[in-house]
Amino acid sequence: MSDLFKREFFETLSILEDYLPDVVIAGGWVPLIYYHYLLSDKKREPLRTKDIDIVVPEHLKKRRNKTVDAILREAGFKMCFKSRHTPPVISYEGTIGEFEVEIEFLTHLRGAGKDQVAVVQEGLHAQQLRFIIVLLENSINIEIDDFKLKGNELLRVRVPSPGAFVFQKGLTFVRRVKPVKKAKDLYYIFDLLSNRDKLHEQIIKDINSFRESYPVNWTKKFKRNLQTHFSDEDAKGVLMVRSQRLESAFSEMDDEQFSQYVLGIFQEFIDSI
Repeated sequence: MSDLFKREFFETLSILEDYLPDVVIAGGWVPLIYYHYLLSDKKREPLRTKDIDIVVPEHLKKRRNKTVDAILREAGFKMCFKSRHTPPVISYEGTIGEFEVEIEFLTHLRGAGKDQVAVVQEGLHAQQLRFIIVLLENSINIEIDDFKLKGNELLRVRVPSPGAFVFQKGLTFVRRVKPVKKAKDLYYIFDLLSNRDKLHEQIIKDINSFRESYPVNWTKKFKRNLQTHFSDEDAKGVLMVRSQRLESAFSEMDDEQFSQYVLGIFQEFIDSI
């Protein structure tokens, strides 16, 4: 995916400039932000997505007397109803530059029950998903050093800490309905864990610390999910990660070597938590 689309991703976020301190960017754009702006490695091209997921608190304060819904509508985005729920799941779809963009808002689901939808601000619907609280409570601020806002200031965004990103993905990928989305979630985890020099140790440290921050059964579930999917070289998790492998990624390995490498990365990680 081109650098032009990366720039237009940031153009989209800049529309919500007033709200960026209150929200957390999630989903498939997060690894790219880690590599390009946390680790300053802009040669690294991780798996990307065209969707933009934004995590919001359960009650989002109105900024400058303008709602998120109003800002997006004024920018040309249209509301698209994605379900028959009351209130319904809603996404915002529009065009930024040459690219079509889809934005979805997510928030935490408290208590038992199925995923639901909440109105977190006038006109703004957010899907309530289990474990999203991990992303809201464990975030870091990152400066986008090659994108300036209208006031000539650099764009700053909140993203989950790498440990929180991996933890939440490991808890929720099993709930995915579409196999391709499950595979992408596992690839994101693998890609970050394979960066041993910069992220690996911190991810392990963060996840082990979550035993104190969140219910013990969350850590047990996280570990069990990975054990089930990475038991041997032919396990479904290994095959799913391999299905998302980019042509440029680990090009020195054939499929068998790559599968062994994936299995080794996950099994070593599982043993460390």
